[in-house]
Amino acid sequence: MRIGFDAPEFLWLLCLLPLFWVAAYRRRGLGVVHATVAIGLRSLVLLAIVAAIAGVQIRWHSDRVAVMYLLDQSESIDAARRREMFDFVAANVREHRHASRDDLAGVILFGREATIEVPPFSDDLPQRSQFSDGSLRTDATNLEQALQLARTAMPTDVRRRIVILTDGNQTLGQAARIADRIAADGIGIDIVPVPTQSGSDVLVEKLDMPAQIRRGQPIEARVVMTNFAAENADAPVSGRLQVTRRSGHDDQMILNQPIQLTPGKNVFPLRHTIDRAAPYTYTATFVPDDPADDARSQNNRAVAFANVRGQSRVLLIEPATEAGAWGEFADRLREENIEVVVEPSDATFSSLAQLQAYDSVILANVPRVGGDAADSLQWFNDDQIEILVRNTQQLGAGLLMIGGPDALGAGGWTGTALEKAMPVDFEIKNLKVAAVGALALVIDSSGSMDGQKMQLCKAAASEAIKMLGPSDHLGIWTFDGATREVIPMQPVAGRTHMLPMVSRITAGGGTVMYPAMERAFIGLSQTEAAVKHMIVLTDGHTTPNDFGPLTRRMKQQGITVSSVAIGKDADLALMREIASIGSGKMYHVHSPRGIPRIVMRETRRVSRPLIFEQPAGVRPQIAQDHPLIQGVGSPPPIRGYVMTTAKDSPLAQVLLSAAGPQNSQQPVLAVWQYGLGRTAVLTTDGGQRWASDWRTWDDRKKLIAQLMRWLNRPAGDAGKFTLATVVDDGQVQVVVNALDESDQYLNFLEMGASVLDPDLEPIDLRMRQTAPGRYVGSFPVDRAGNYFVHVVPEAGSAPLTTGVSVPFSAEYRIREVNRGLLEQLAAAEPRGGAAGTLAPSMASGDADPAALNPFRGGLDAIRSIQDFWPIFVLIGCCLFVGDIAVRRIRWDFSGVKRLAAKRSTKLQDADASKLQRLQTLRSIKQQAAGNAMQEPEPSAPPAASETPTVQKKPPTLGSDDAPEALSYTERLRQAKANAKR
Repeated sequence: MRIGFDAPEFLWLLCLLPLFWVAAYRRRGLGVVHATVAIGLRSLVLLAIVAAIAGVQIRWHSDRVAVMYLLDQSESIDAARRREMFDFVAANVREHRHASRDDLAGVILFGREATIEVPPFSDDLPQRSQFSDGSLRTDATNLEQALQLARTAMPTDVRRRIVILTDGNQTLGQAARIADRIAADGIGIDIVPVPTQSGSDVLVEKLDMPAQIRRGQPIEARVVMTNFAAENADAPVSGRLQVTRRSGHDDQMILNQPIQLTPGKNVFPLRHTIDRAAPYTYTATFVPDDPADDARSQNNRAVAFANVRGQSRVLLIEPATEAGAWGEFADRLREENIEVVVEPSDATFSSLAQLQAYDSVILANVPRVGGDAADSLQWFNDDQIEILVRNTQQLGAGLLMIGGPDALGAGGWTGTALEKAMPVDFEIKNLKVAAVGALALVIDSSGSMDGQKMQLCKAAASEAIKMLGPSDHLGIWTFDGATREVIPMQPVAGRTHMLPMVSRITAGGGTVMYPAMERAFIGLSQTEAAVKHMIVLTDGHTTPNDFGPLTRRMKQQGITVSSVAIGKDADLALMREIASIGSGKMYHVHSPRGIPRIVMRETRRVSRPLIFEQPAGVRPQIAQDHPLIQGVGSPPPIRGYVMTTAKDSPLAQVLLSAAGPQNSQQPVLAVWQYGLGRTAVLTTDGGQRWASDWRTWDDRKKLIAQLMRWLNRPAGDAGKFTLATVVDDGQVQVVVNALDESDQYLNFLEMGASVLDPDLEPIDLRMRQTAPGRYVGSFPVDRAGNYFVHVVPEAGSAPLTTGVSVPFSAEYRIREVNRGLLEQLAAAEPRGGAAGTLAPSMASGDADPAALNPFRGGLDAIRSIQDFWPIFVLIGCCLFVGDIAVRRIRWDFSGVKRLAAKRSTKLQDADASKLQRLQTLRSIKQQAAGNAMQEPEPSAPPAASETPTVQKKPPTLGSDDAPEALSYTERLRQAKANAKR
């Protein structure tokens, strides 16, 4: 620590001090003491002011060193080697850390992300067993994030150094671009190279397939593989190469042959022909004969996509309970040269790749949850709904929903992402009608329902809230030994306030169900709704009560009751009796996982009033002109449809409408553009029940054909546009080459592009022209899976669609240490210090923890500065006030002298009085002592002639002639008194 100055050039002002002293000495009027004090104070004032102007500072220098160890835990390094890193850094800290100067050490683990395992602290590192494992994703290497975290984790008042133990193969981020900023902060970087996975390994590099293929065209594909042989191993690796082709649900093995892989690259041709237009997914897999020849099986697979164009294809999904009901509708489409694939709702698509074979998807009177028995319920889960929406919004496919008694809002689709994609809302908004329906949930919350059962019951209640419309009513009651009203019977409205109430339901206690059903019955009976329904969920026996009369009273008031018996301990007889009397349905579920489906299935009962039926029929009217209905005459009457509300958007177009309740006009056919695709809703059915007269309508086939062609993803010839993708360094590069009919470059095109990742989340992709007729874009790939690329070269042109598969992380491709990056990081010179050290690799025997000393010098000393000039300004102000007081105030000390003299006199009088009393007491004591020692003598009586002698009195103490007999102490006191006097 030392004193410094921010502006030392102002210290020359101290030269004024001698001049000030001379001037002050010549002045008269003050005494010597006053003058000396005044000169001293003013000198201090001037000294404080000059120090403040010069910016006085206190500076500290720190020699402490903080070292952060960055340990690469990615899959490109052997697990055993990753464990050795902990022992290496622990031994390194014990060997070199200076405990006397309080050095710091910490550990950061990094893979796909970085995390602080041990924050910097002044002690040795813990043992390997005390480090956590398993929580870090190891399928990538993000060295940049680890360096940034180390930079911010270390304190700034010490010298800092980073030690990186890695193979240098980063799959995410760019460590080199942050190394300069780290060096600018004065942080040094040491490197300890770590070898990658060892041993023989076979890598399936890629399956090279053309992106666009014509039907019947011979295809020349190639499988590229690399054999990383072990050292001194020249023998080939034997195994089998298997190539499968998948289209929709069909898998076909097109190659299964034994092969021999020589060390290095190996290429195997794959010649075949495709006779049916569809998107195909090819998978090439290598299976070694000896597992010892292949260190990592994760990199033994490659995937490629091929899109064979042909006539338009449509996927028609029909209810699983109505197999064949939509065959006639599909035949009408086939007559218009539209290929149709019909699938039941319980065995349809499960991935986005399967939908790429179709240009449009039709949901024909399909409910979200269908079926009757508890073990046969089928439903569209959230993932499937998201796939449908993304297939339209991001990849340009068409989507049509056809009405019926189990479709749209009546089918339980309200509140889903599918409703957002449609041009209508599945609820009635502008009609002054009573509540569409009212639902009461009675849920067993006894102790036996704790755990998964209660969680799934709460999930089911939440789904019911989302399915109901804002005009519907809902109430929820729970019961154990007592009844609790979770949600009083009320309109669903905004519904967001209900979800937290459901999440607070807990389980515990006995089972008394009757009061809860009675309370729910009262809530339903007081609600004006067209349909009233109750669902009872329990897993055990309740206290004896007569539920028959209660259920009959519900039935008399038009309330239906369904029961759900959970597990084998439930009272099945009672649950069956309640459902039978209540005109509902009884479900017996052995697994709690079926509870949400059942509740969603039963919730559809309260949506039945969404259906408008008119036995006499209503005639749809053409609401506006549209290319879709050109040349189509007025449709025949229909006897029913599902009521909806057109979206309040200029993009939503109602083409056909029909009369509804209260003289309203309800949509029958509505369309709109949704993202890159188009969606449509036909609220009546396809001719099965409500639109049976349409079967004989001459323009029916024309309307259906024009509707599907308008919806379908453009399937024309891609012309001279070609699409290619390249995966490199965590990025997928998308390249489009554009030529016109005369093979001239097409420039300045506004290409639209979109990408969906494996989680169906959109990724930004912008195509930019980089050369004549060449457009390039790129997007990152940070996980294994399928990525779908959709490019529209120009308005009205057929889209270019392909898939990019990342079967395994880039970590499994790495076989060598990236020494160039490691040398670059170690060569970065920190500010004011020397470059780092590239230590021997941990693979060699030279990797001694004692050989590398990260706590050494070579770094710029850390300086801490504290400005003290404000304190000097304050000191100068205080001294200046004292200086004024000394110079301007004439101090009179006479009063103090008089007070002191008076005080001294009083003390002397008190001492004299005490001395006199002491002398008197002593004299009396001496006299008494003399009388006691003198004995009396006998005397004869005096003669008569003799005159008696008068004895003199002994002299008294204090008389003038009394002798002075003072002790030594008394004489000292008297001398002291005289001195004071």
